[in-house]
Amino acid sequence: MLLITIVLALQTPIDSVQIVTRDIPNFWRAYDQAAGKDSAERVRIFERVYFQPGSPGLRDWIRVRLMNPDTVRARLARAGWPKARLDSLPRDSVKKVTAPFYERSAAEQLLQALAQYPRYYSAVRATTLAVDTNSRITQGVRRGLTRLAVLYPEARFPNVYFLIGTLSTGGTTAQSGMLIGTEQSASDPATPLDELPDWARKNFPTHTFESLVGLVVHEAVHTQQKPAPEGQHDTLLRHALGEGIADFLAELAVGSWAANAPRQVYGRAHEHDVWVDFQDEMEIAGDSIIRMWMYNGMVPPEKNHGAIDIGYWVGYRIAGAYYARAKDKRAAVRELLELRDAEAILRASGYAP
Repeated sequence: MLLITIVLALQTPIDSVQIVTRDIPNFWRAYDQAAGKDSAERVRIFERVYFQPGSPGLRDWIRVRLMNPDTVRARLARAGWPKARLDSLPRDSVKKVTAPFYERSAAEQLLQALAQYPRYYSAVRATTLAVDTNSRITQGVRRGLTRLAVLYPEARFPNVYFLIGTLSTGGTTAQSGMLIGTEQSASDPATPLDELPDWARKNFPTHTFESLVGLVVHEAVHTQQKPAPEGQHDTLLRHALGEGIADFLAELAVGSWAANAPRQVYGRAHEHDVWVDFQDEMEIAGDSIIRMWMYNGMVPPEKNHGAIDIGYWVGYRIAGAYYARAKDKRAAVRELLELRDAEAILRASGYAP
C-alpha cells in the first residue's frame, strides 16, 4: 500500500497521456494499396485499411473533420434513416447505423484531397511517418504539457492523436482527445506548394515539424477552457480570446512557436489598424462576423482584415496584456481559462494599441 501511495504521489498529469501515432502508417498502407485501382475500390481500401482499425481519435476525426455532412445526411435519408428516425435511437445504435456512411464520405474526401495535391502528399510522407520516432516531437509535447500543468496545476490532459487529413485542419479537440492533422505541419523548404490554395501556400512554410509541439499545447489549452456562462453570447471578442488565450499560454509553455505565422507578422506591423477594425465588430455575435476574422482561409484577402486568423492575434495580445498586468500569475491563468467575462478581461488588460 505504501509503494502504491508513493507511485501515485510521483505521477504528474502527463503520465497518463498517450501519444498515439498508429493511424499514420495505416493511412500510407491504404495510400499504397489504392494506387491504380478504380474509384470505388480506392474508397473501400481506405475504409478497410485506414478507418476500420482506427484509434478512438481517428473515429472522432472522421466525424468532426473528414466526412461531408450534407452528403452523409442525403445518403442516410435515401437509405431510410432520416434525422427523426435516427434521433429515436439510442446513442450506440446511431453510431452503428451511421459509421459506414461516415467512413464512405470521409474516404471520398481524402481521395479528393490526394487527387488535388498529389505531389504535396507524396513529399510529406516520410516526415509524417517519423512522428513517433522523433524525440523532439514526443518529448517536446510532454515537456510542453508539463510546463502548462505548472501554469495551471488543476490541468488533466487527454490523449494526443496524430492523424492524416485533407489539409483542412491543423488541430482540434473531440471527446477522445487532441486530434492533430499531421500533414499540415510536415513540409520543409523543398516541399512543393504550388498545388495548394493561396492560404496554404502562405501558411504552410511556417507550419514546421517542430511547431507541432506548440500546436499540441495550444489544443491542450482548449481542453482546459471552460464553456461560456449561461446567457453569454459568443461574440467575436469572446471567440478571439478563446483562440488567443490558447496561443498565449502555449507560448508561455513552449516559447514563441508561432512567431513567424502570417497573422503574427501582419499583426505586429499593423497592430493599431487591426485593433481599430476589431473594436468596431468585437461585440457582434454570429458566424458571418467570426469568419471574417478567424478560420477564414477561403475568405478573399481584402475581407480578412489583413491576414488569415488575425482574430487569434488580437486575442493573443489581449491575453498577454492581461497576464503582464496581473500580480498573481497563477490566478491570471485560471481567470483566462475560465473566461467568465470577456469584456472584463479586456478592460483589466488595458490593451489599447
